[in-house]
Amino acid sequence: MKYRIEEYKLKNGIEDISIIFDEKYQLLTTFMSCDVLPFEKWIKSGFDRVLSGKSEYEEVNGNVCCAEISPKTTKVYDNLAEDAMGNWCEVDTKELRQLIDEWCDKVQKFKMSITTKPPTGRLNS
Repeated sequence: MKYRIEEYKLKNGIEDISIIFDEKYQLLTTFMSCDVLPFEKWIKSGFDRVLSGKSEYEEVNGNVCCAEISPKTTKVYDNLAEDAMGNWCEVDTKELRQLIDEWCDKVQKFKMSITTKPPTGRLNS
Protein backbone atom coordinates (compact mmCIF):
# COMPACT_ATOMS: atom_id res chain seq x y z
CA MET A 1 0.00 0.00 0.00
CA LYS A 2 1.77 3.12 -1.23
CA TYR A 3 1.04 6.56 0.18
CA ARG A 4 2.67 9.89 0.81
CA ILE A 5 2.07 12.60 3.37
CA GLU A 6 2.20 16.15 2.04
CA GLU A 7 2.16 19.50 3.76
CA TYR A 8 0.88 22.41 1.71
CA LYS A 9 -0.08 26.06 1.93
CA LEU A 10 -3.18 27.52 0.29
CA LYS A 11 -3.18 30.90 -1.45
CA ASN A 12 -4.96 32.41 1.54
CA GLY A 13 -2.05 31.33 3.76
CA ILE A 14 -3.76 28.43 5.49
CA GLU A 15 -1.44 25.47 5.96
CA ASP A 16 -2.66 21.87 5.97
CA ILE A 17 -1.51 18.28 5.66
CA SER A 18 -2.84 15.38 3.56
CA ILE A 19 -2.23 11.68 3.23
CA ILE A 20 -2.52 10.50 -0.36
CA PHE A 21 -2.78 6.85 -1.35
CA ASP A 22 -2.22 5.21 -4.72
CA GLU A 23 -5.28 4.59 -6.90
CA LYS A 24 -6.14 1.14 -5.54
CA TYR A 25 -6.43 2.53 -1.99
CA GLN A 26 -7.61 6.03 -2.86
CA LEU A 27 -10.63 5.73 -0.54
CA LEU A 28 -8.24 5.55 2.42
CA THR A 29 -7.33 9.19 1.77
CA THR A 30 -10.95 10.12 2.50
CA PHE A 31 -11.24 7.68 5.41
CA MET A 32 -8.13 9.03 7.14
CA SER A 33 -9.04 12.70 6.71
CA CYS A 34 -12.83 12.72 7.06
CA ASP A 35 -13.38 9.87 9.51
CA VAL A 36 -10.22 8.96 11.43
CA LEU A 37 -9.25 12.50 12.40
CA PRO A 38 -12.62 13.64 13.81
CA PHE A 39 -13.38 10.27 15.46
CA GLU A 40 -9.83 9.14 16.29
CA LYS A 41 -10.38 7.57 19.74
CA TRP A 42 -13.59 5.80 18.76
CA ILE A 43 -12.14 4.37 15.53
CA LYS A 44 -8.91 3.28 17.24
CA SER A 45 -10.92 1.53 19.95
CA GLY A 46 -12.84 -0.45 17.31
CA PHE A 47 -9.57 -1.68 15.82
CA ASP A 48 -8.11 -2.39 19.25
CA ARG A 49 -11.10 -4.50 20.35
CA VAL A 50 -10.68 -6.71 17.28
CA LEU A 51 -6.88 -6.92 17.39
CA SER A 52 -6.90 -7.77 21.12
CA GLY A 53 -9.40 -10.58 20.56
CA LYS A 54 -12.16 -8.92 22.63
CA SER A 55 -14.31 -8.80 19.49
CA GLU A 56 -14.35 -10.82 16.27
CA TYR A 57 -15.85 -7.97 14.24
CA GLU A 58 -16.44 -4.23 14.59
CA GLU A 59 -18.05 -1.79 12.21
CA VAL A 60 -17.37 1.94 12.42
CA ASN A 61 -19.25 4.48 10.33
CA GLY A 62 -17.86 7.98 10.06
CA ASN A 63 -18.75 11.05 8.02
CA VAL A 64 -18.07 9.37 4.67
CA CYS A 65 -16.79 5.82 5.11
CA CYS A 66 -17.66 2.57 6.83
CA ALA A 67 -14.91 0.25 8.05
CA GLU A 68 -15.71 -3.42 8.63
CA ILE A 69 -12.92 -4.58 10.92
CA SER A 70 -12.04 -8.26 11.30
CA PRO A 71 -8.85 -9.79 12.74
CA LYS A 72 -7.05 -10.26 9.41
CA THR A 73 -8.51 -7.64 7.06
CA THR A 74 -10.54 -4.46 7.13
CA LYS A 75 -12.89 -3.43 4.35
CA VAL A 76 -13.48 0.29 3.88
CA TYR A 77 -16.56 1.40 1.94
CA ASP A 78 -17.79 4.74 0.64
CA ASN A 79 -21.11 5.39 2.43
CA LEU A 80 -21.99 8.21 0.03
CA ALA A 81 -21.82 6.12 -3.14
CA GLU A 82 -24.86 6.46 -5.37
CA ASP A 83 -24.66 2.86 -6.60
CA ALA A 84 -24.94 1.33 -3.10
CA MET A 85 -21.59 -0.52 -3.27
CA GLY A 86 -19.39 2.34 -4.46
CA ASN A 87 -15.66 2.51 -4.09
CA TRP A 88 -14.16 0.14 -1.53
CA CYS A 89 -10.85 -1.43 -0.59
CA GLU A 90 -9.57 -4.20 1.65
CA VAL A 91 -6.41 -3.85 3.73
CA ASP A 92 -4.53 -5.72 6.42
CA THR A 93 -6.07 -4.77 9.79
CA LYS A 94 -2.78 -4.50 11.72
CA GLU A 95 -1.19 -2.44 8.95
CA LEU A 96 -4.13 -0.04 8.82
CA ARG A 97 -4.18 0.34 12.62
CA GLN A 98 -0.46 1.20 12.60
CA LEU A 99 -1.04 3.64 9.76
CA ILE A 100 -3.84 5.33 11.71
CA ASP A 101 -1.39 5.92 14.59
CA GLU A 102 1.27 7.26 12.23
CA TRP A 103 -1.21 9.58 10.48
CA CYS A 104 -2.69 10.94 13.71
CA ASP A 105 0.82 11.55 15.14
CA LYS A 106 1.89 13.38 11.96
CA VAL A 107 -1.22 15.57 12.04
CA GLN A 108 -0.71 16.39 15.72
CA LYS A 109 2.95 17.32 15.14
CA PHE A 110 2.00 19.38 12.09
CA LYS A 111 -0.65 21.30 14.04
CA MET A 112 1.84 21.97 16.84
CA SER A 113 4.40 23.24 14.34
CA ILE A 114 2.04 25.73 12.73
CA THR A 115 0.70 27.04 16.04
CA THR A 116 4.20 27.68 17.39
CA LYS A 117 5.50 29.57 14.34
CA PRO A 118 6.24 33.23 15.01
CA PRO A 119 4.06 35.76 13.17
CA THR A 120 5.47 36.78 9.80
CA GLY A 121 3.62 40.06 9.40
CA ARG A 122 4.71 43.44 10.67
CA LEU A 123 2.72 45.40 13.22
CA ASN A 124 2.07 49.09 12.58
CA SER A 125 2.65 51.33 15.57
